[in-house]
Amino acid sequence: MPNVPQNPIYPAPAWQFAPPTNRQIANSFRKMKTGKATRLGTFPNDLYKATSNIIVPHLGPIYRATFTLGIYPDDWALNKTIVQRKPGKPDYRILGAHRPLVLSHGHARGLNGCMADEATCAAEMLGLIPSRQFG
Repeated sequence: MPNVPQNPIYPAPAWQFAPPTNRQIANSFRKMKTGKATRLGTFPNDLYKATSNIIVPHLGPIYRATFTLGIYPDDWALNKTIVQRKPGKPDYRILGAHRPLVLSHGHARGLNGCMADEATCAAEMLGLIPSRQFG
């Protein structure tokens, strides 16, 4: 790659990353939508929401270990996308007649939710998102 400098100089990090706290994990579980399907063999969102006060003290150390050990379980990274026909759209040839359903691992969704919240909060607090940015 000829356009990449040999010794690039990067700006200082905009914020200091920290692994998620139990409070952030519980908040991530609270934000999960109820009634959503998960990948086969994994816990549904409803279970995380209903039992967060019991499971967060146990999942917290596991979530933090993914950062301290630098390990993200391969199984957590797997998603299954199913294309489903929308109700009332009988002809599959019509544009917009389908929607993707992404089935992922419940543990991964909890951790990924924490990280998304952290990045979004930091970006908003530090003014890193342009005022006209949407989506």
